Amino acid sequence: MLDVSIDFEDINIMNVEKEDISFMQEWINYQSSYMEQNIVNPMKFDELYERFLEYYISESEFFLKIIKNNELIGVIKGRLEFKTVIEVWVGCFLIDKDMRYKGIGSKILKEFIDYLIKEYNVKKFFATVMAKSHDTIKFWKKNNYEILRISKNYYNIDGEESDMIILKRVGGFYG
Repeated sequence: MLDVSIDFEDINIMNVEKEDISFMQEWINYQSSYMEQNIVNPMKFDELYERFLEYYISESEFFLKIIKNNELIGVIKGRLEFKTVIEVWVGCFLIDKDMRYKGIGSKILKEFIDYLIKEYNVKKFFATVMAKSHDTIKFWKKNNYEILRISKNYYNIDGEESDMIILKRVGGFYG
């Protein structure tokens, strides 16, 4: 578990705790109903708890809740890879449906990246996204990520295969 604690403006980004899982499951399923992927089957508690345990026992994974005014407004999940050059991989970056398209997600991403650079000397940043998540891909591109490669049929959700887009951060922030 990578310990993360970021406070800026009225937003706090911190580690998910075991007692957060039940509420997070409800929140994620509610948010998922507004996502482009149209995922039919909601996330089960056991599935989310398994993801929590994976992160909890790994020294390089992060699973973070984003809190604004004591309300959950987002989730970030991923890992650091300690190679010759330290990399971060974000596999989930979910912002509350009512907070989208207001620049809040970009602010959060910027603060998160600045923190990782300062605390862990991260040099490379990657994100993975389902190919049919067009708005999510636009978000990453707006924040200076470009498509690095596509892994065909990587995901299988509800019996439907989907490609995974791997994006890499280039240059500075905000295009």
